[in-house]
Amino acid sequence: MPEEDKPCPIPDLPRGPLCEYRQRAKFSWKALKQVLEDPNVIRIRYDVWQKLEREPLFAPLTNTLPVDQQKERAAKQVKRIAELKLDPQEIYSMDYKYRVRYLMSINEALHAVCPSMSVKIALGVGLFTNALLAMGSERHSAIYNAAWNREIITCLAITEVSHGSNTKRCRTTATYDPKTQEFIINTPDFEAAKCWVGNLG
Repeated sequence: MPEEDKPCPIPDLPRGPLCEYRQRAKFSWKALKQVLEDPNVIRIRYDVWQKLEREPLFAPLTNTLPVDQQKERAAKQVKRIAELKLDPQEIYSMDYKYRVRYLMSINEALHAVCPSMSVKIALGVGLFTNALLAMGSERHSAIYNAAWNREIITCLAITEVSHGSNTKRCRTTATYDPKTQEFIINTPDFEAAKCWVGNLG
């Protein structure tokens, strides 16, 4: 059954103090939600949430963990997401625009569950692998696959002191020297210094 033909699974909200006011509405909040949001996106999110509800690692915490434990938990969640294979294989043969929207919908659902995990996936998997696809070659395929399968952890050093993450204004350069087979990094002054490395923590 094509995604478009499947009913959009919006469950009823739990009973609470707003129920009385929702019942007074002269319109269906579920129908309004499907006007404001793409029903396919809604379907993807609820599918992700239903799968994560069965996973103890994603159960809500009742206390705030120390920072080291938060990072460890987020790393375990990132690994578990890869094992759950939330992105079906057929998505990779689909149109690029649809594929990106699908993957973004998954990550939006993950963000509602655990923002730290979501950012680790968005930066360390999505942004990194897209950069490899856009600027790399076949020789980078092993790195791409390792990042995609969460076998390696990646990070991005974009932010510079003087302009934040505006990539068009980056002044630090990396020039490959074929003689030494090394990159020569040139940071012209302090304002061009890298000050934040995304996903390093």
